[in-house]
Amino acid sequence: MIKKYTKTANYSYTIGFFPTFELLKYQKEQFKQLYVSNNAIDSDGYLKLKNMLSFQQIVVSDKIFSKLDIKENAHVLAVFNKYQTILNTNADHLVLVNPSDQGNLGNAMRTLLAFGYHDLAIIEPATDHFNPKTVRASMGAIFHINIECFTSFADYLAKYPRPYYPFVLSESTPLSKIEFASHCALVFGNEATGLPPAIYNRNNVRIEQSDEVDSLNLTTSIAIGLYELKKQKGLN
Repeated sequence: MIKKYTKTANYSYTIGFFPTFELLKYQKEQFKQLYVSNNAIDSDGYLKLKNMLSFQQIVVSDKIFSKLDIKENAHVLAVFNKYQTILNTNADHLVLVNPSDQGNLGNAMRTLLAFGYHDLAIIEPATDHFNPKTVRASMGAIFHINIECFTSFADYLAKYPRPYYPFVLSESTPLSKIEFASHCALVFGNEATGLPPAIYNRNNVRIEQSDEVDSLNLTTSIAIGLYELKKQKGLN
């Protein structure tokens, strides 16, 4: 039986039906084991999972949910191997510098996928993108996208040189006046501290907003930036 998740573990797990289906659809080769609670064995979701897996891959037990202190009514938990991906050089990238909140990181993945983009660079130190809380917040989007981690923003640019657009509140151009280059990167900072000035450049972007709030939530800002990028490039 698996232990409570730690960042050093070589596996993680989904919590709930939907992210589990996404795992099996997009990263089935990483799947290891499915745990199902007794109160879910008559559900349509479990019957569908049974048709996708072998008998040996399924364990029906409530113990794992209490052992892992999963309080929500999750019903299923799927263990998978952690894996590495690389970014698509010929695509636009979302870059998150030192994201610290698991929920925000998961939602950023979901937002990225919602606008049809699939490449996320994470600049460390950062919260663990394979943490089950992040996986759950992504609603399985993590299994659709390429995620690559870097020790610094300079390391990212060295591997993927491209025009980049830091989203900042000062010394910046309004988003409505920005023309994004081909194969670019949208760069967002930490939820509390924003981007370090060392990353600023002549492409600094500011999302126009009223002065009645100090700033927008990170995932809201990402959604606005990606929407404008998609609108400019005429993607479906």
